[in-house]
Amino acid sequence: MAAAPAYETEGEIERFDERDTVFSREALVTGSPEEIDYHRRHPEKAEIDHRLARFIDAKMQQEAGCDQIGRAIYESHFVSTASLALPDRVDGAPADRAVTWPPREASDRIKAYARALGADDVRIGPLRPEWVYTHRGSRPFFRNPYINLPYFSGIPDGYQGAVYGDEITLAHRNAISLAFRQDRDLTWTGTGRGVEFDEGKIYAAGMLASVQLARFIRALGFPARAHHLRNYLVLAVPVAVDAGIGEPARCGYVVSRKLGANFRLACVTTDMPLVHDGPVDIGIQDFCGKCEKCATSCPSRAIPAGEKTLVRGVWKWKIDEEACLQYWGHIGYACAICQAVCPWTKPDNVFHRLVATLAVHVPPIRKTLVLGDDLLYGRRFRAKPLPGWLR
Repeated sequence: MAAAPAYETEGEIERFDERDTVFSREALVTGSPEEIDYHRRHPEKAEIDHRLARFIDAKMQQEAGCDQIGRAIYESHFVSTASLALPDRVDGAPADRAVTWPPREASDRIKAYARALGADDVRIGPLRPEWVYTHRGSRPFFRNPYINLPYFSGIPDGYQGAVYGDEITLAHRNAISLAFRQDRDLTWTGTGRGVEFDEGKIYAAGMLASVQLARFIRALGFPARAHHLRNYLVLAVPVAVDAGIGEPARCGYVVSRKLGANFRLACVTTDMPLVHDGPVDIGIQDFCGKCEKCATSCPSRAIPAGEKTLVRGVWKWKIDEEACLQYWGHIGYACAICQAVCPWTKPDNVFHRLVATLAVHVPPIRKTLVLGDDLLYGRRFRAKPLPGWLR
């Protein structure tokens, strides 16, 4: 069902600087020009950022006493896909001649193509300028143009975000949001190798599919840029909400009627004339207000209980990203407990589809459904064991 976006705004929405994300801050190299400049402007963040950096350093260095299987999983998924962040992978010049499909036909074809590439859900929405980062902040994977035709053609003309700190002005009109389902059993291991394997596998799938879809659209004659884990210019969550993948939830993720909280996002922005699907209202704002299961289960207490707060012009449940990532560093792995305990993260069967229908269409029963989830699955998280091949 079409609806207004499931977020409330107040005043002007303030754009976000990618340099302020915890993942950008943890990647700062001590003593580098980027690190010195950032902590000159934000001295209050220097101490916590040095602690955050230890987590990524441990992942990227073969340190004595580290989990060698965990390290091997990290290399398999995250190191081997880094080249998909290169400028001419995510962006490039469109073909000289463009196809002349009507917008509805173009939308149907693009969504079918994306699903064939592996996306479990595909929705199209507007690209609001508020969701474009103000400045580039991610770890650079290149310094100079790469020339190795036909594989690497260099930095495309007009490419944005080549250098840390570059100002971003992305003018594409449309955003194609791609959702990739994670393995529920691996998510329910909570933390450790199972979560790292599944998260890395799904991110890799999203990287490849978004790069392929963007190149497909460019070859059809329209500008298109891929945005994925290693090379974002946009905030993937509100983009997905505007497109209709789902609603923003207490846990900080998008929650979808089809996929629950158990998926990862990528997207492609473009000027190809497309029809927007529109946002959805499945009752998540009210449901999360009555549930709080992710907040009570979060081991780092990074997910807030209670009411929303106003953040850069948007009312939301504000996650403590620093506490979350510090917990990851403490245990040495990513954590997926909030995804696992969400009552919407359930097997795709007749019973749970019926319960989801009730949750969407019968608001007074939502609190009862939360209690029922507690009865069937437990109020607190109970981890499933790792599969044998990951032990």
